[in-house]
Amino acid sequence: MSPRMKAGEAVIELLRQEGVTHIFGIVGSSFLDILDPLYDRDDIQFIGVRHEQGAALMADGFSRISGKPGVILVTNGPGVLNLTFGVGSAFVAHSPMVILAPSASRDHQYRDSTQEFDQVALFAPITKASFPVNKIERLPDAIRHAFRVATSGKMGPVLVDIPRDLLPGAELDIDLLPPDTYRTGQTRSRGDRDLIDKGARVMLAAQRPVIVAGGGVVWSNAGNEVTRMADLLGAPIVTSYGRADAVPNDHPHFLGHLGRLGSEEGAEAIRQADAILAVGTRLGQSTTFFDNRFIPAGVPIVQIEIDPRELGRNYPISVGIEGDAKAVMMELLELVQQAEPRPNPAWVSEISDWYARRNQRLQDEGNLSSMPMKPQRVYAELRKVIPRDAIIALDAGLAPNFGQDRLMYYEPRSLMTSLDLGGLGFSFPAAIGASFAAPDRPVINFNGDGGFLFNAQEFETSVRYKQKLVTVVMNNGCWGSEKAYQRYAFNERYVGADTVNPRFDKYAELFGGAGFYVERPEDIGNAMLEALKLDGPSIIEIPIDPDEMPRPARLSDVQAPK
Repeated sequence: MSPRMKAGEAVIELLRQEGVTHIFGIVGSSFLDILDPLYDRDDIQFIGVRHEQGAALMADGFSRISGKPGVILVTNGPGVLNLTFGVGSAFVAHSPMVILAPSASRDHQYRDSTQEFDQVALFAPITKASFPVNKIERLPDAIRHAFRVATSGKMGPVLVDIPRDLLPGAELDIDLLPPDTYRTGQTRSRGDRDLIDKGARVMLAAQRPVIVAGGGVVWSNAGNEVTRMADLLGAPIVTSYGRADAVPNDHPHFLGHLGRLGSEEGAEAIRQADAILAVGTRLGQSTTFFDNRFIPAGVPIVQIEIDPRELGRNYPISVGIEGDAKAVMMELLELVQQAEPRPNPAWVSEISDWYARRNQRLQDEGNLSSMPMKPQRVYAELRKVIPRDAIIALDAGLAPNFGQDRLMYYEPRSLMTSLDLGGLGFSFPAAIGASFAAPDRPVINFNGDGGFLFNAQEFETSVRYKQKLVTVVMNNGCWGSEKAYQRYAFNERYVGADTVNPRFDKYAELFGGAGFYVERPEDIGNAMLEALKLDGPSIIEIPIDPDEMPRPARLSDVQAPK
């Protein structure tokens, strides 16, 4: 017989069945029936934050590191509206997420009542699904469906709109079903065998093959399959933008990432490719810029994508294989191994040269001596001390983006960026979420001065939960990316480009954390080591050169055509 329970208790029980351990949000009158059953229990923790945007970004970070759905619960109207950036971030990253979004009471809807918005319509473009619950008996099915959609295929966020009058006083009978009775989770679709065979023939015929590894490799844990293929074919590995953790960075065929501030050596290698194996990547704009600066025109491309809409969408392909990156790569590896490939010795030698050149380039940046410090020098010092298992969160600003090519990632799910969304303020809350997902791993967040202040209030959240989270604020006193456009496209006519900041180390101390202020490169490593030893969060502020502004990769977008 199905147990009968209060509606709020039923919601918590459904989440417990799904293995949910953390719910991110701010207490609100519209869902107290759900919060009350959490009193005096420790299997599910409600993480109270300081702004709903922070809750959504924490849930995104939690999801990216744990691989499990992040769950959000906030009040209707402005609370739900504040989630949009964080939910959009999860949508771009394909992070599974479930948003429980209370809405106006049914009797008050469509009357412009207090805090009433069409939340279902508002979130439709940035979720995999967005739907309302119209009667309390449908709530269990709605929540189960949300997890089913969020975790299937190319994953993403799902919003469940719950009118606030449904919960108070309501009871319902609920079947306690384990998740595997109503969803399969992340299935590993293997792809069409004939297409895999055709793809194997394309790659085996290549003399200068290159592998591009994307987010699908990260989500499906296919890094081992990618490196094995690189060894078999004698192919270099480059990653898509923001996905440098797709494979261990000390693999001798890894040449860095493509896109903004990407690896010169990786770009040079792919320009010479006579075949490209694109694994779990749509070859999007932030990686390729939709032109031929990296991807050679006419080169055969074998593309593996779990979403069939992305196959051949941005570049013509020779073979398009719909399927999970790991599952397809396992099949592809079997065929390639059977053929006993013989890598091109000249190409393998070039790969070794590029690998050595990249390492030497990064090492040489440790000799930069100008003051204030160049961000390249900061990363050179930090590479010496950052633990191999560290989780790195990089914000969208100029200084953090240098870290994609200058920090090393050795384990899967070690790097978080805002990817194609390019949103400032992403990384700090995402790092907080990552710390909840992996409390035993060091988490290090990199912000510019501008981006940090987008969500700086969440430092209190990190202090309250005693997180071992280190934030590096690289302070150049300006909006670096935008100022670079004004330098190169508008003859240094700077408008709104400069900022005035507090001392961020003192900010940390005011909230009960630790603060470090570092002006000399020889002090950076010690500051990081000290911060990593602490039992709470810290901020390391490092003034950097405000004139270090590389020419923007998309400069032509703001210039009139000639």
